[in-house]
Amino acid sequence: MAMKRILFLLADLVLLNAQLCTEIPNPGLLKQIDAGNGLVVGLEPTGNAFMLNGEDWLYLAGGMKHVSAGISGIWMVDNDNFIYRLIGGNLEKVSESFQQIDAGGDLFVAGIKSNHQSVCLSSADFLTMKPSSLVTWSNMDRELKYLTCGLNGCWGVNSADAVYFRIGIEPHRCQGNRWDYIAGTFSMVKVGSDGNVYAVKKGGEVYHRVGITDSKPSGTKWMKVNSITARAKDLAYDLNVLWLITQDDKILRCQM
Repeated sequence: MAMKRILFLLADLVLLNAQLCTEIPNPGLLKQIDAGNGLVVGLEPTGNAFMLNGEDWLYLAGGMKHVSAGISGIWMVDNDNFIYRLIGGNLEKVSESFQQIDAGGDLFVAGIKSNHQSVCLSSADFLTMKPSSLVTWSNMDRELKYLTCGLNGCWGVNSADAVYFRIGIEPHRCQGNRWDYIAGTFSMVKVGSDGNVYAVKKGGEVYHRVGITDSKPSGTKWMKVNSITARAKDLAYDLNVLWLITQDDKILRCQM
C-alpha cells in the first residue's frame, strides 16, 4: 500500500510538471522572444516584430533583427544595424552600428555594437533623450555576442559560450567596475527584472541560476530545470513566467 501511495505521488508530480508549461498561439515562426516590465515581444525570421497582447500578437515593425522589452521600454535593432525605441507607437532612431540591444536595466539600456563591444546608456542620458539627439554610450570593456541586464547587474556571453557577470553596475554608472567569469558554458543567458537568471545550453537544456542575493548578485551555481523537458532555442523571463521558443518552433509559457 505504501508503494502504491508513492507511485501515485510520483504520477501527480509528473502531471504537475507537465502542466507547468502551456503552448500559446504563434504569430508565425519566431526566432527570438524577450520579456520585461510586463511586456512580451517576439521576432520572426522575416524581421517582423510583434508584442503579445492577451492571446494576440500585435505587429510593431518590419525589417528588424533584434527586439527587447524591459523597464526602459521596447527597443529594436534593424537589418542596417540602427537601433530604435518605440515611443507612442512610433519608432525613434537612436544610434547606428549595433547588433543587439537590451532594455532590461534599471532605467539604463545596454547593447552590443557591430564590432562585438559591449556598451550601455546611463539612466541620466536615457531619461533626458530627445528625438534625433546624439547619445553617449559608455564602454563596458568586453567583446560579447549577447548581453542582458536586470536590477542586480548585467550578464554577458561571448563567442565561445563563456559567461560573465558585470560587477558594480548602477543606473547612473551603467558601465560597472569589472567582469567576473562564471563557470559553465551557455549559448544564451537572460535575466529578469526581478534578478532571476535563466540560461540555455547548446543542446537546448534550460538552467536556473540559484543563490542570487544582494551580497552575491551573481549567485552560487547553475541548476538544470528538470521540469522543463522541451529543448529551447531562445527564452525570456518576467513576472514568474519563463517564455520559451522550442527547437520545434513552439512558444511555451511556463509558470515558475
